[in-house]
Amino acid sequence: MTTLLRIPITNVFGQGDYSVTLHLGSEKSPVNLLLDTGSSTLVVKSTTYQANLDKKLTPSTAVQEVNYGVGGWNGPVIFTSINIHEHCHKSDHPQSIAKSPSMNLSNAPVALVHSDKQSKTFGDADGILGLAYHHLNKSFDFSDYFTEHKITPALSYPWPFSHEVSEDLVSFKKLMWKYPEHDVTPYFTLLEEQQLSANKFAFYSKRSAIHVNKSHSNKINKIPSDELAKDPLNKGLLILGGGEEQTDLYQGEFQSIKVEHDVYYNVDLKSVQVGTSQPVIAEPLNQKHLKSYFTNAIIDTGAGGIVLTAEIYQQVINDLIAYNANFAQCLAPFKEMSAQLVGIDINELKLEQWPTVYFNFVSEPATANTEEKIVQLACTPETYWQINTPNYDKACFRLLSQLPQWPNQSIIGLPLLNNYYVVFDRSKDKTGVVKFAQQKE
Repeated sequence: MTTLLRIPITNVFGQGDYSVTLHLGSEKSPVNLLLDTGSSTLVVKSTTYQANLDKKLTPSTAVQEVNYGVGGWNGPVIFTSINIHEHCHKSDHPQSIAKSPSMNLSNAPVALVHSDKQSKTFGDADGILGLAYHHLNKSFDFSDYFTEHKITPALSYPWPFSHEVSEDLVSFKKLMWKYPEHDVTPYFTLLEEQQLSANKFAFYSKRSAIHVNKSHSNKINKIPSDELAKDPLNKGLLILGGGEEQTDLYQGEFQSIKVEHDVYYNVDLKSVQVGTSQPVIAEPLNQKHLKSYFTNAIIDTGAGGIVLTAEIYQQVINDLIAYNANFAQCLAPFKEMSAQLVGIDINELKLEQWPTVYFNFVSEPATANTEEKIVQLACTPETYWQINTPNYDKACFRLLSQLPQWPNQSIIGLPLLNNYYVVFDRSKDKTGVVKFAQQKE
């Protein structure tokens, strides 16, 4: 029988990205893992989860490596127990776990980051909980390598590779591809396969950057995460195994976007529109990238901004300035990513003057008998701008331009999702749908 869990999440450990607390191994070690529909691996810092104390740990011969575009890691795959339960916090005593509804996996795959340097990829979080599909969760069996190099025990944990071999991720990836590859079943897929959860989850959030309130405005040192976590604007909810029944979180009808491929949550973006301006057409994904990236957009809970292709981004900026020439001064600093660490003064920004930005997606593809159906979703100024971040009385613009070396694929992250209650229903139409409903006030 499946269980439904309604679990608190917070954005304070991931610098705006949301994390959930899981408990690992015999010690039920609490770890704050970033919720990421743009990847599939459950990975933790070895410094947080002390594997050497885990009596339930089973090592393997498998190795994983993941690069997120900004940062990456490699390390061993181990198997251990994973517990997730309602009303959990990192400070919970392990004995309290038994008192609330939970989902328990007894022998689940976990990747360990072997390097402290690579652990910086996760900010103050302890790792990532990838919620996409199995295609993104590849591992490589190094049994032959261990035999060739007379490594005993012939296992990937404890990590047997020298610093020179493993620290360069590009060369290590080339080494991995010499050995047999197989997909690791992702955490959420295991929950569904073992009938612990229905094949859907939902995501409720308010912001894409940490909110700093007035009481913290005079703090000289870094504000403690526990203090920031008390702010309601820095909280959210993850619903495992459900969605539509949480009627206190949304109002009105759901709008559905078809998931085109079960790799990422791949969707088809048709256009982006600034207020009443002419829609900016989203070009199809370049042919050379189709085998790896599949569509021109993905829905990504692990992205703190909306990353538009270079062409769409520039036209959106042009349209905003055409809407109001005074906007140019506010937008200018955000040509550089470093501006996200500083922001602009709030008194420069008059949010009531800024237009809503609309995103138009394919709801149902055209068939021989029907026309293509389009869903329009609204991204308000209150979410594509974030006020009181990174400090009180500062503001940051959260529409970003294409990453270097990234294909012409837009990454639809938190600034749009913050406007809605979002259900990832993987059970519908083979590859699933992502459903959006207005949040309740």
